[in-house]
Amino acid sequence: MINFNSMKKKKESNYNAWNEYLNNTKERTNYAIRRFDLLIISISGGGIYILFETLREFKTNNIIIENPKLLLYSGLLLIIAIVINLFSQYTGYWSNNFEEKYINLELSKIKGEEIDKEQQKKLNRKVKTLNFWTELFNISSLLLMIIGIILLTVFNFSLF
Repeated sequence: MINFNSMKKKKESNYNAWNEYLNNTKERTNYAIRRFDLLIISISGGGIYILFETLREFKTNNIIIENPKLLLYSGLLLIIAIVINLFSQYTGYWSNNFEEKYINLELSKIKGEEIDKEQQKKLNRKVKTLNFWTELFNISSLLLMIIGIILLTVFNFSLF
């Protein structure tokens, strides 16, 4: 005959192992996202620095700019990429904030406490909406950064 306590302990142990694995995965995901945001801001900032150095050289008449619009567009795209990334940080913060509240309600429900189900539904909708915007902002800032760097590279190659 199967001992139900040992089966329950095995399930609990298995659940705890998977839960710990899930938490570690979430930490690695968050780390990757933070690195991604830092890379976008750093690379875009580096591109803007190159742009300003190019303008400084232009003012000293060391170089001739034949296509100033290319330089202007690359700079604008890089600046917009940084600003959009900041919007992403903002929406990501609020998404996490509302998700914490949702999880706290879920934990209260598991404990057997009465919860406001409408409030939980509202929080879930807010999380989904903010996650959508965060993802859209992340993709947009990445694409703008890439296009801005490409334009800046084309501009720099046109100087030679």
